[in-house]
Amino acid sequence: MDPKAAVRSWLPAGGPARRLVAAALVDSLGTGLFLAGSALFFTRALGLSTVQVGIGLSLTGLAGFLGMVPTGRLADRIGGKRALVALYLWRGACFCVYPFAREPEVFYVVAFLIGVAEWGGGPIVQGIVGAVEGDAARVRTMAVIASVRNVGFSAGAVLASLVLALDDTTAFSALVLADALTFFAAAAVLTRLPAAANVRSPRARDGRAPTRVRDPRFLALAFLNGVLFLHSVLLAAALPLWIATRTEAPTWVIGGVVVLNTALVILLQVRLSGGADDLRNAARRQRWAGWCLAACCLLTALTARVGPVAATVLVAAATLVLTLGEIWQSVGAWRLSYALSPPESRAYHLSVYELGTSAASAVGPALITWAVAGNGTTGWAALAAGFAAAGSLVVVIAAGAARGIRTPEPPGKAHEPHETAPEPPATAHEPQKPHALHEPSGPHKAHEPREPHETIAKER
Repeated sequence: MDPKAAVRSWLPAGGPARRLVAAALVDSLGTGLFLAGSALFFTRALGLSTVQVGIGLSLTGLAGFLGMVPTGRLADRIGGKRALVALYLWRGACFCVYPFAREPEVFYVVAFLIGVAEWGGGPIVQGIVGAVEGDAARVRTMAVIASVRNVGFSAGAVLASLVLALDDTTAFSALVLADALTFFAAAAVLTRLPAAANVRSPRARDGRAPTRVRDPRFLALAFLNGVLFLHSVLLAAALPLWIATRTEAPTWVIGGVVVLNTALVILLQVRLSGGADDLRNAARRQRWAGWCLAACCLLTALTARVGPVAATVLVAAATLVLTLGEIWQSVGAWRLSYALSPPESRAYHLSVYELGTSAASAVGPALITWAVAGNGTTGWAALAAGFAAAGSLVVVIAAGAARGIRTPEPPGKAHEPHETAPEPPATAHEPQKPHALHEPSGPHKAHEPREPHETIAKER
């Protein structure tokens, strides 16, 4: 097959979704540039101590956690497209200031402001995908975006290594400014999204009080998704620390873990995104994720008891199952969060769901490194049990949530099994139904018509 044709068939069919993919590639390219050189930029160009850098990064995570839900509310009020473009411009402006943030206090403020925009954008992107893509294509499109982001991160890191070889503080600052330019470029790409990407919440448009998440099952699923998202901490902190201090594997294996994980995600993310077409199958993907992450923990624990060759093989196997867990966690999360988020307040509900991953990123490094460094193989066994339990609980809770949004059976067919699925969109002549999992915080008009969902023509 012609390579160009292969790429076209791999990309989403719709033009709006392809613009989101293009923006993700540009964004991740700049982020890869920055992440590869950030340590040298903070310590050499800005002259900050490692403690000050750590405080700043913690503030970034805290800002993301605190700002995620208000940012989702804002997106529902002004529209996802407008909110996402504003966040990219915000990030670009903050990164333009970074090279001048030589005082710790200024650095802390900039890091905090970056955190709000950095964490708040993810749920909005997912909400826009939900607006411009049909139900059957949403998870696959999110998988394509995730794969493209990994490609961008890798390419950015390679380019950054060439600049870092200059060993010059001006070059380090140039990487940061280049990252800022990629944010402005991504914003420019996103301005071409259609009007459907900027649909506002009907409640916000009418000046009514917004809905609130009141169902504990939704919050429980968000928490469990955060537990499973700790795979990112395993990859970034726990595995490298364990390999370096508790195994006889050569040190190059640490870099090999990252390379193998990135390659597998690029190759498998889209291929494994199929099949999660309802709540039940999405929950099963997260159960598989829990099992895979548990296997990763047990395989890693064994590496402390063997020689260098066997340890290297076990680390490779652990990385493989970790990557599968990472993929199935994200696939399950996308489908679950789409199914349980009412369209009229999708950005807000997706933001609440993402609080689990934000919290995991904030507390996970300290928790996981303590479990591993302080307790050794016992800590790995406890983590394995926790991952397996989290994945299993997702299936149980999602089954209850599925019953809560089950479409009523037609008369005379109550005896037939009904496949769980999210509530179908109403037509302009149907009365609006309150979402079963979420109660409005203000008075509800029982006969208010729901605005019909706009169908987006596929663009080539």
